[in-house]
Amino acid sequence: MEDKHPKMIPIPVRDLINGSTCPVNLHVRIGNDKFVLIEKAGAKTFKDRLLSYENKTVEYLWVKREEYGRLIDNNITIAGVMVSQQSLSAAQKVQILSQAAACVFTELEHIGLGFDTYSHARQIVEVTVALAETNNNLNTLLNSLNDCSDELLRHSLAVSSVSVLIANALNWENKQTVEKLALGALLHDIGLKALPPELVNKPRALMSFEEIQLYEQHPYKGMQMLLSLGMVPDDVAAIVYEHHENAIGQGYPRKLRNIKMHPLAKVVALANDFCEMTVRSATNPQARSPREALITMETVMGQPHNKEAFRALQIVVNREYAKAAS
Repeated sequence: MEDKHPKMIPIPVRDLINGSTCPVNLHVRIGNDKFVLIEKAGAKTFKDRLLSYENKTVEYLWVKREEYGRLIDNNITIAGVMVSQQSLSAAQKVQILSQAAACVFTELEHIGLGFDTYSHARQIVEVTVALAETNNNLNTLLNSLNDCSDELLRHSLAVSSVSVLIANALNWENKQTVEKLALGALLHDIGLKALPPELVNKPRALMSFEEIQLYEQHPYKGMQMLLSLGMVPDDVAAIVYEHHENAIGQGYPRKLRNIKMHPLAKVVALANDFCEMTVRSATNPQARSPREALITMETVMGQPHNKEAFRALQIVVNREYAKAAS
């Protein structure tokens, strides 16, 4: 049986920020319960050196559970500083943000949803909002996120970032509202953690009726997980609960129509469908371009989302093509 409270947490070497000072000891695993210290806290991380240990390819390093929070805090701090650096490209900033967010998703996977994980997610959202507001290049954002190897992280960051871009196009100026929007979007699929992995990874077309019913419970399960913390704003919980609803009442789990949907959930539901088409995944190996996704939404799906939010997304997408043409 899997240990729900492991003593060591795995860190993909690719998610370490190259050249930064690591605040924790790094270990390599040599057996089921045997680890060897290869890098002491305070040393700079150089991926090329860490990828090889005794002439063997190393994909994961390990950090003690009680030290893991320090690594996350360090990576989020670095990401927050880096997004304001004019010398870095938007793609480099997205990469650093994704590396910091990857640590939070690893925390969620191995330690679970608690106060620390939720707090770290809020910090990631602050960086995400800052990045989206200062670098609103949609194509760069999507292309950079497609390089992330973790599918859930890739999709969640994309939905969060696109939601912020839509909010900006809608001229939403309240910072607290936009951060709630981005946080709900980042955590929108958290309920998938309560489902069997083999079901989560199964194409919907191959699911049985019973499997579809179980899968469609993940928005409700996600809402329950967040509300159990006792400190999550109702707005964020509503986003998670309604991220598969749509304006024409053909979504799930409650088949809400536009008038009944939470205002923030209307944006995230749209961003979610858009990112499912434009971000690479196991069920979408050939991602569509943003313009192709808009056309599919209109001609194939019948544009089932809130009209104001969809017009804002059109503004975001068309702005990219206007830049390219100029």
